[in-house]
Amino acid sequence: MFKNLNEKDKKKIYTLLTLGIVCAIALIAIPSLSKEESKPKKSSTDSQTQVVKAENKEPLEAKLKSILSQIDKAGELDVMITFESSEEIQPAFNTNSTTEKTQEKDTKGGERTVTTASENKTMITSGSSEPVVIKTNEAKIKGVIVVASGASDPQVKETLYSAVQTALQISGHQVEIYTK
Repeated sequence: MFKNLNEKDKKKIYTLLTLGIVCAIALIAIPSLSKEESKPKKSSTDSQTQVVKAENKEPLEAKLKSILSQIDKAGELDVMITFESSEEIQPAFNTNSTTEKTQEKDTKGGERTVTTASENKTMITSGSSEPVVIKTNEAKIKGVIVVASGASDPQVKETLYSAVQTALQISGHQVEIYTK
């Protein structure tokens, strides 16, 4: 097939064929690798994050349901809370900053100033390798739905509405009360 070509041309063709084969293999291998990377990995930090979300949501819903069920004529009710963001933890860091300023003058009277800055941050951990926490921001509530058998009475509905706003410190547009 390549009998009429000189050695240089043969090398070029073989190099191109080899490059084509490598590219084809890469096109097949890369998508399978990215699928494995996109799968959630079961690390201790992921499971802790999921536990934090679940632990925050269910007791809050249970507490709100317990309080609202004590309202006169509220009847049987269910509560659902949705969150815009999860709990945010701000760890403590040791920060080392350095700034170096160099001024140079050449023989023709020209000046040049070079400023170099660097910052090194290291997370502070406790003896058990857990990060030291400075501040924890609670999860931000997106909305609340209350379904109550007594919500057909406008006065009970208004009381439930006010109670949810007060208990969770959220705006009125984030609360919906429905009749069961």
